[in-house]
Amino acid sequence: MNLKYQLPRFYENLLPREILEFSPEETKATCDNCAMARPQNKAKIHYRADLKCCTFHPFLPNYLVGALFSEPSAQEAQTIFRDKMARREYALPIGMVAPVQYQVGFNNREEHEFGQREDWLCPYYNKEKQNCNVWRHRGVVCTTFFCKSSYGKTGENFWQKLSNYIWYVELALLEEALVMLDFSPRQVMTLLDYHNRHEGTAAEKKTMVLPEAKSKELWNGYHEDQEGFYKKCFELVANLGKKEFHELLGETGQSLEEELFEIIPEMSLALEKIK
Repeated sequence: MNLKYQLPRFYENLLPREILEFSPEETKATCDNCAMARPQNKAKIHYRADLKCCTFHPFLPNYLVGALFSEPSAQEAQTIFRDKMARREYALPIGMVAPVQYQVGFNNREEHEFGQREDWLCPYYNKEKQNCNVWRHRGVVCTTFFCKSSYGKTGENFWQKLSNYIWYVELALLEEALVMLDFSPRQVMTLLDYHNRHEGTAAEKKTMVLPEAKSKELWNGYHEDQEGFYKKCFELVANLGKKEFHELLGETGQSLEEELFEIIPEMSLALEKIK
């Protein structure tokens, strides 16, 4: 299956054809019947079959949240988002962020805890259907994580490089949306400090929600219409042309792009060996 259909559909009009049309065939990592669960996986490190690798609270950038709010079929995800906003559960202008309390616990985890802790289960995971409520709009970690690769080390290297590239794309686009909506560089940096925390203050580790005053301060005048804000972020970056997008990535983003172009032939060669 082309990466075009594995990555969030938002990227179909922005990413290079060489990336979108590449079709890695990963058969070892199976989501419907978790390859890391017992009895098929007898290793010491394993996942619970009902939790899989979804014991993780992903970050969703503002424009992907807006894309989901703009999609009529995404009602379950929209309900989750609205509940998070109503509770002030770290719905921020940069996007939907895991509470600092959660981040600190997860980032300081023991090796055996991943795939086992039900209290860490992704808020977008549908336990009844055992699938994802945000699948076609999921963030970079969920898009590029494979517990096993059919291509061995070459595959692991490819997915890591794709992860680095898509993360840079996410960062560039979410920041562009914030700048266009009058957030200063200092405000953007303050917001990004709420992402991927390994430490937190005593107050942050006591609760899963933000104080109301702090939430209003961070929202920079958009506090009363957060849903509308996310939709604006989506509209702003969705209207970028490929040339504007390429310029937005700058030298660093373009370098990460070139690294992907270079490893794709290696993946293709590895696939031929498998066949």
